[in-house]
Amino acid sequence: MDKKKWLVLLIISLLLVFTCGYVLTLGSVEITYKEIGNILLHRLGLNDLQVSRTAQVIIEKVRFPRIIMALLVGSTLATAGVGMQALFQNPMADPYIIGISSSASFGAVLAFTLQLAPGYYGVFAFVLSLITASILYMFSKVGKKSSVTILLLMGIGLSALYGSITSFMIYFAGEDSFSVIVWLMGYLGDATWQKVGLASIPIILGILVINFFARDLNMFLTGEEEACYLGVNVELTKRIILGISTLIVSISVAYGGIIGFVGLVVPHIFRLLIGNDHRILLPLSSIGGAFFLLISDTVARTIIAPTEIPIGIITSATGAPFFIYLLLRRRRVML
Repeated sequence: MDKKKWLVLLIISLLLVFTCGYVLTLGSVEITYKEIGNILLHRLGLNDLQVSRTAQVIIEKVRFPRIIMALLVGSTLATAGVGMQALFQNPMADPYIIGISSSASFGAVLAFTLQLAPGYYGVFAFVLSLITASILYMFSKVGKKSSVTILLLMGIGLSALYGSITSFMIYFAGEDSFSVIVWLMGYLGDATWQKVGLASIPIILGILVINFFARDLNMFLTGEEEACYLGVNVELTKRIILGISTLIVSISVAYGGIIGFVGLVVPHIFRLLIGNDHRILLPLSSIGGAFFLLISDTVARTIIAPTEIPIGIITSATGAPFFIYLLLRRRRVML
């Protein structure tokens, strides 16, 4: 790995650390770095608490878990995006390409229609996403192999079906559907330490597993047949990457709603900087995804405070122009 790649990794890591510290100070209640340091040292048992109880609760119960959840969800979407782009051999692929977002949306709206508490939106979204992914993979098998093309096309078909049903249910719910619509547009404001604990273990393990297959994903860039000749167990790799990506993205949807463009934009930024070597692209994208979503969430909750904008609006506003730029760039290459 050359010095440029190490330098990019170091810079983005430092930016993430400093941004986390800065974001802790932002909000309707101003809290200084000194107060934050005192709270953290007190939690470690190294000093007495010298700040108000209100400041302590805001940092420990509100801002800190929200920041950690943003890091987890951002890392998940970016890492899964890299994996999907490699498997589909399509730089325009993203974590939602096989219908995860549409099935998750349907699950959330179904929970709303059944008049369940908002906490069940994520549960239903997670379950429906896994069921959909299992169905897609089962029907995409041709003989002993799974067809990526059939998987993609079936995903598009099911996405359209889920989308129509979801829109129908929301339409007839009227104004009462506001809470689920906000959730569908991406929301991290209800993050708690309990949710962070439940999400962190499978997400971190999933990201590590995908990184373990970095060499195999490099081989996939040459095509499935060539990867097989180079010693890659193609079918096993596809099952693992698709399965793990679906699992961790479903978890991120369950705790953060539908947040678009992270898995598309972030991998491309680093691809332009360091190339297609997944051994460095994957960890860089994980860190970059965490950084991008943390910034987006901070903007969403502060730009017109005390009103909060759904985070999906921010990521789409920044990601859509970049997506158009990528399309135009590919067009120039093809001409």
